[in-house]
Amino acid sequence: MRPGKRGLVRYLAMSFALAASAIGFQAPTAANASAAVECCGLVIRYDSIQNLVVAANINASNVGKGSNCNIWNWGGGNVWNPVNPGGNCDTRSMNGHTYSYNIWADTDAFTVQYEGYWLSFHGSWRYVNANVYTKISSIETAKCYRESDGVNCYVVY
Repeated sequence: MRPGKRGLVRYLAMSFALAASAIGFQAPTAANASAAVECCGLVIRYDSIQNLVVAANINASNVGKGSNCNIWNWGGGNVWNPVNPGGNCDTRSMNGHTYSYNIWADTDAFTVQYEGYWLSFHGSWRYVNANVYTKISSIETAKCYRESDGVNCYVVY
């Protein structure tokens, strides 16, 4: 366990996440979006996080799309496999207290645009720089909160 408040908070958060996943906890959903939650990558924005951006329709090459997605884990998972400066993707900013299925049925990646964020990827912590995307699979959910040490995002199944 990490020393200090951050370590305790992360330990407790991961303990809750593991316990919740063991009993089949699922984020609250709108009635018309339950299929999207069951099938597709989901990002949830909590609290007062500003500039949380989600991406979809990612291409590994810079051909024909809008935004440039700098992804640190292109192959998915917690493996450092960057696409830098990245492929092209479609991006949208998220409003507070919202779910990404309000924007897309399937979210492929997320970032915090103007500040770095702490990321717990299934319990393994790392710091991710501002405007660097974390790719998630169709069965993963990312939950991002503003905590005492900045933005913390938790990727869980």
